[in-house]
Amino acid sequence: LSIPYTTSMKKNAKKKHVDTGRYIHCGTVYGFRAMVMNYIVDPASLLFLEYPPHVEVLELRREPRVPCLFPAILHRDDQSPRTGIISDLSPSGCRVCLRGAGGVPFAGGDRVKLEFYAVEPKNQYTVFTDVTNVSTQDGVMHLGLRFDPVHRSFRKAITHFVGVLALELAHVPVAVRP
Repeated sequence: LSIPYTTSMKKNAKKKHVDTGRYIHCGTVYGFRAMVMNYIVDPASLLFLEYPPHVEVLELRREPRVPCLFPAILHRDDQSPRTGIISDLSPSGCRVCLRGAGGVPFAGGDRVKLEFYAVEPKNQYTVFTDVTNVSTQDGVMHLGLRFDPVHRSFRKAITHFVGVLALELAHVPVAVRP
């Protein structure tokens, strides 16, 4: 746990003192109480904690979201299609990664037609979406897309798929994103 060494930190960083830790990772809040084992300030502030006996988990999202890697094609107005990868999926939307930020940038509120297939080409879907957020990191554009609510049969299929996959992934350790 890397934290800045402040006056209040100095007061609480005594051995055998119990501290409360909270952090957010991938839309989930984790909270715990753990005893301080040790701390250092050089070369950087670092606090060593005992393994907490209990970790509280609070999901911030209304619906489960599962990681995936599905090929996708995005169509917007009269522009040429862009290929990308769906990196996570929920019943109400998904995150799409596009290599390179070239072309006309996407913006919140843009209408996008999304084509993708899940697992195999026979499970191909075409849905209309709204861009909810856009970010760029290391030359990769990340788009948050919200599915149109009119696609009821699609939503039912995706809800089932996400539910089954979420149950399977509950038993798999989560790798921390860099």
